[in-house]
Amino acid sequence: MPNTRIRIDSDIEAYIKSQSKRVMDIPADKLTAADLTTLTNRLLYEHKLTSSLMKQEFIPRLFGWLKGIVPGLGGGKVVQIAPQQTQPELPSDDLDFAADFASQFDEDVA
Repeated sequence: MPNTRIRIDSDIEAYIKSQSKRVMDIPADKLTAADLTTLTNRLLYEHKLTSSLMKQEFIPRLFGWLKGIVPGLGGGKVVQIAPQQTQPELPSDDLDFAADFASQFDEDVA
């Protein structure tokens, strides 16, 4: 990938230089052009990671929490789900039913 040079505004450059001590442990007045490039790349990478984490983790949790405390935020509809049995109950004492049911699957062997 070829090197690409870009110009940045002076206020953005001042911000990037102000982060040099935190990110690279280099004082802002001792930054070289190569250090400034590395620092810019690291700050962009931090921003990318933070942005993706905010989208994945924080924002959905925040909205879920808000829906829980603010009535009507989720559309105001509360639906109660009736408990369902996982399996229908078969008659326990009626063995005729079980025999009739099993007879459907018997095959005549000729």
